[in-house]
Amino acid sequence: MAIHLAVQTLRAIEEGVRKDQGNTYRGWLGKVLPHIVDAYRQDEEGFRSHMGASLIGGDCARHIWYNFRWAWESNFSGRMIRLFNRGHLEEGRFIAALLMIGCQIYQQDANGKQYRVSHAEGHFGGSGDGVGVGLPDLQPGQPALLEFKTHNQKSFAKLAGDNWKDYVEHLLDPGKPAVKFEGEGVRESKFEHYVQANIYMRKMGIPIALYMAVNKDDDSIYAELVPLDIAIADQFLDRGEKMVWMDEPPKKLSETPGFWKCRFCDHRPVCHLKQAPARNCRTCAYSVPVANGEWKCRLHDATISKETQLRGCDKYEVKKCF
Repeated sequence: MAIHLAVQTLRAIEEGVRKDQGNTYRGWLGKVLPHIVDAYRQDEEGFRSHMGASLIGGDCARHIWYNFRWAWESNFSGRMIRLFNRGHLEEGRFIAALLMIGCQIYQQDANGKQYRVSHAEGHFGGSGDGVGVGLPDLQPGQPALLEFKTHNQKSFAKLAGDNWKDYVEHLLDPGKPAVKFEGEGVRESKFEHYVQANIYMRKMGIPIALYMAVNKDDDSIYAELVPLDIAIADQFLDRGEKMVWMDEPPKKLSETPGFWKCRFCDHRPVCHLKQAPARNCRTCAYSVPVANGEWKCRLHDATISKETQLRGCDKYEVKKCF
């Protein structure tokens, strides 16, 4: 499948920062960063209410189901928490770069809410990074979904190729020897990201996305235009729909606890080591997802709030499938 690099957008950003040595870019950063609310949020509860579109393209369906059912609460190190937070902060840097080159960026819908997509009665979905208009690579007025990601060196090299710096240098100075793009692009190197973008495009009615990635080691930027793949979007929307209503977990990715992907999985204690799951309503035998993104307790015949789900009650009985 052809890879469509956003070369004009890349060129405009690099030249824009170089032109005044980053003054305009830093000016936009000062305006944007205070509004990146995810970077400053303090009400983290450990579990996400919905099944996320960012995970649905993963190869282990059981991992996705366990996340949705709150099977195991992760206890991340300080380094990992800072790493996750950096991803939120990078969103502001990408937006500042696009504003610097004259793009219009929209992060809220007509009701002033963050752009969100919802499926499976509100139990599956996510929120995009925004919508951009005025991208140099697209026709005037054409909106594009914005999806921003961070990568380490190994992941970035797979996405963009080992010679990415040389490729960008040729874009900025055509007099230099031509360099062939050697990367795999987002579909082949980060399929979960590809699926996520397509789900958002499909639900929002936008035909193309701008996928931007930064190499955390050297700040290289990658930009790719991703046209909507309806078949992929519908396939994984259907996967999310089915998994929300599953009463038992899907098959394991591997029956071997030592398999490398299983060794590093948050849910390994429950999945392979037979430890009891986290004690909350979603691992209880009496709870079920219902319409409007809500959960119901069959024992008490009542809808249960997220606060109650996290706390559980004295009638808790672990689901047998755990």
